[in-house]
Amino acid sequence: MKNKNKIYVFDTTLRDGEQASGFHMLPDEKLEIAKGLTELNVDVIEAGFAASSPGDFRAVRKIAEEIDSHTICSLARAVDYDIMDAAEALKPAIKRGNGRIHTFIATSQIHTENKLKKSPDEIKQLASDAVKLAHVYTDDVEFSTEDFGRSNTDYIVDIVETVIKAGATTINLPDTVGYLIPREMYLKTKEVIQRVGERISIDNIIFSCHCHNDLGNATAHTCEAILAGARQIEVTINGIGERAGNTSLEQVIANIKERNKYETNPFTGGKDPFYGLDISHIKTEKIGLISRLVSKYTNNIPQPNFPIVGRNAFAHEAGIHQDGIIKDRNTYEWLDPSDYGVESIITFGPRSGRNALRTKYKSMGINLNEEEFQKAAKNFIEIADQVKEIDDADIVNSATQKKIRETYRLASYGPTISSLIGNTIKLYVDNKIYMEYAEGNGQIDAAIKAIKKIIKKDYQLLDFKITAEYPGSNSSGSTRVVLGNNNWIVIGKSESTDIVTSGISAYVDSCNRMKYIEDYFKD
Repeated sequence: MKNKNKIYVFDTTLRDGEQASGFHMLPDEKLEIAKGLTELNVDVIEAGFAASSPGDFRAVRKIAEEIDSHTICSLARAVDYDIMDAAEALKPAIKRGNGRIHTFIATSQIHTENKLKKSPDEIKQLASDAVKLAHVYTDDVEFSTEDFGRSNTDYIVDIVETVIKAGATTINLPDTVGYLIPREMYLKTKEVIQRVGERISIDNIIFSCHCHNDLGNATAHTCEAILAGARQIEVTINGIGERAGNTSLEQVIANIKERNKYETNPFTGGKDPFYGLDISHIKTEKIGLISRLVSKYTNNIPQPNFPIVGRNAFAHEAGIHQDGIIKDRNTYEWLDPSDYGVESIITFGPRSGRNALRTKYKSMGINLNEEEFQKAAKNFIEIADQVKEIDDADIVNSATQKKIRETYRLASYGPTISSLIGNTIKLYVDNKIYMEYAEGNGQIDAAIKAIKKIIKKDYQLLDFKITAEYPGSNSSGSTRVVLGNNNWIVIGKSESTDIVTSGISAYVDSCNRMKYIEDYFKD
C-alpha cells in the first residue's frame, strides 16, 4: 500500500508548461531544468509528449538517459503509436524501473461528441486499450480523464474503474479548462474517489489533480482536491502552461508546508487543514533557483506580485508594513522567504516610513543627527513623489541634496559586424572624450565591455531589460538597467527610437548613479 499521507509532486513544467504560447524549450534546456527538478526532489518529471515532435522525443529520451534518480514520464494520447513512441523515448528509464507512461482521453460530452466524435462506450474501450498497451511496457501507468471538470460524474466513476482494472496505478482528475469553483472541485473529487473505492480496491491507487488557472482558481482547486483525497499534485514552476497556466508548484507547496505545522492552529484553535501531510522530501529552499532557471529558458519572469517567487512577494514599501517588519517579521512576513530560496527586501517610495528610512541610512553608513534626518526625510518624500522607482542613489541624494552628476555621457557608438560583433564607444568623462573598442555577444554587450574599459569599473549587472513602448517598427525602445556594487543598487533608464542607443545610454545612466554614491562615501 502506498503512503497515503505523502503528497507526490508531479512536475509538468517541461510538458504542459512548455505548451504555453512562446514558451518552447530546446532539449538541452529541458535537461538542465530536469536536473534542477531533481535537486528540488519532485517525485515525477513529465519530460514531454514524445509523439508530438521529433524534438520532444529527443528531449524525453535525453532526460530518460541522464536522470536515473526520479520517475521520468511522457504524455501519450490513447492512441497506439503515441504510447509506443512514449515507451521508446522512455526506454532507458523503463529499463531501470523509473519510467511512467501517462495516457489520457477526453471524457466530457463536449469533447467526446464534438472533438473525438465517439460514443461513451467507445471512449471507455479506447481508454482501457490504451492502459493495457502502456502496461505492456511499464507497470507505472497514469491515466487522465481530460476535462474531468465538465464530465458527468457517473461516467467518470465507470471509466476510472475500467482503467484501474486495465492496470492504471495513478488516476488523474484534471480541471482542464479551469471550469469548476474550488468547492465543486472538492465535492467532485471526493465523490469519485469514494464511489470507485466502494466498487474496487484502491489501496494501491494514487489519485491526482491537474488544474488550470483560467479563472484564477488553480491553486485553490489543487488544495481542495488534496483535502478530498488526492495525493498527487500536477504542477509547474512559475505556474506556466496553456492559456492562463497551471497550478503553481511553489504556491501549493507553500500552502501545505505552512499550514501543516500545527495540529491545532495557534490563532483559531481549529485543526490546520494539511496537518499530517508529508512533503518533507521537497527541498523548498531550491524553489527560487529553479524559478529563475525556468524564467531564463522561457524568457518570461513571474509577474511582480506572483506569490513566493514574484519580485514583490517579500517586498515591503508602505511605512506601516516596514515598521512592522523591522520590529517583528511575523507581523507581515509569516512565511520565511529563505525557506523558499528567495529574499525579503524593503523598497522605498513616497509612502515609506521614517523608521525604515532611518534604518536604511544607518545600513548604508550615512550618519545623520536628528535635525539632519528630519530634513533628509522631507527631501526623500519630495524625490519619491517625482520618480517611478527609488534606488540607493536617490537615498544618498535625499541626505545630501547634491545633484547626481552626469560624469559619463555617450558621444557615439560605431558597430562592426564580421565574424565577431564589435563596438567602438566614444564616451565623455567629465567633458573629455575617451574611445575604446570591444567585442561581445551583440552590439550592446560589446558596448558595455568598451565602457568598462573606459571607466575602469566592473559593476555587477543585475538586470537588463529593453521593451518596446508600442507595437510597430517605429516604436521607442525603453531600457531599464540595474547595477550592483558594495551592496548598493542603482537603476538606470533611457528611451530612444534606436534600441542600441537606449541600451547603452541606460547603462551609462546607471554608471553615473553608482559613481555618485562612490563619490559621496569617498568625500
